[in-house]
Amino acid sequence: MNPLSSFYYIKENKLRSGILIILFMCTVLLFVAGNYISSMQYYWDKIEEYDSKICLINAMTKDEDFKDFGSFIAELKNDNKLTVLMRTSRGYSGLDWMTTMGIEMGSSSMVFNSVGDLKTAFDHLGIDCDLSNAGNRSVIMSKALAAQYGLKEGDVIDEKTCENIRGSYKVAALTDDNSYMLFYVINDNDTLLRAYVMSDEMSGNDLREYLKEKAGSRMVWVEQMMSETIDEQLKPFDYIFLAIIVLLSVIHAITVGTVLTGHFIKRTYEFGIYRALGMSKGRIFRKCASEMLVMDLCGIAAGILISLVFTFMMNELYYIPKGQYLPYFSKLGLSAFAISDLCVLIPNVISRSKAMSKADVTEF
Repeated sequence: MNPLSSFYYIKENKLRSGILIILFMCTVLLFVAGNYISSMQYYWDKIEEYDSKICLINAMTKDEDFKDFGSFIAELKNDNKLTVLMRTSRGYSGLDWMTTMGIEMGSSSMVFNSVGDLKTAFDHLGIDCDLSNAGNRSVIMSKALAAQYGLKEGDVIDEKTCENIRGSYKVAALTDDNSYMLFYVINDNDTLLRAYVMSDEMSGNDLREYLKEKAGSRMVWVEQMMSETIDEQLKPFDYIFLAIIVLLSVIHAITVGTVLTGHFIKRTYEFGIYRALGMSKGRIFRKCASEMLVMDLCGIAAGILISLVFTFMMNELYYIPKGQYLPYFSKLGLSAFAISDLCVLIPNVISRSKAMSKADVTEF
């Protein structure tokens, strides 16, 4: 192997190079840490998806005779772009859940006035579920949410299950959609002062803006996107985490820099000889940089493999049986890793490579 190649020194000095590879690999651990933080958002992903496809509207108390609400509903039902499902004005809570971070999260639910309405909504949301056991005062949830409470089909949930629940409801079916939302069937024809609105042509803010425009000045409330509220609550965790990542990265960069200083100081004579033999400063710089880059890439590859195996084992053996989940990838995890790796790699590559390119054999 060419002594000037990037792999030669690594091959001939496995122990020293292995220590540096392990240090570079540590930056990938922050990728896993970012996945843990992002796991809190994972529990809301399906809820936000469903909320974007179905918009809740309700009458305002200022509309004393609910004439505005009635006229608005009649107009919506005559709109070929929309499907309207009436529901009770009473609120029904969802089940709280525990995240992989050990933080208890709030709950969410949708309430339908009949099994037929629920089936219409499920078809729109793409939820495949056997509703043959559903009826009045029944509830449908995902297998993941049921696992957190040890529930199965036919069980009953009430305030003993979760203090948020008022009344008792039979678990009619379990879905495979991994959402953490409850779907109630409550026959309540006396207080149909809320409604779900769906469209095959619009969703999200487009659907909401369309409804607001049709409502005009009428006393009707169009619910905003749930994702806007969730982002307000969860984004601070991301910012705090990234700030901590920057601090840890600086500390880790100093640690790696200390090891690299000892690593290269023993090679000053080597690079001094290279220069005496006519090798340019640029070529020495590139050789040092490429050696560190190769070790960094080896550390990244090993770290990713370890993180994937760790995530798989934790999910299969611990989290999934408990109705929880640790994502394999996340934007926050990738950002944390990228920030850390660049903070460690770039300053050390520049400083060490530049120092070695100035090595002079006459100084020895």
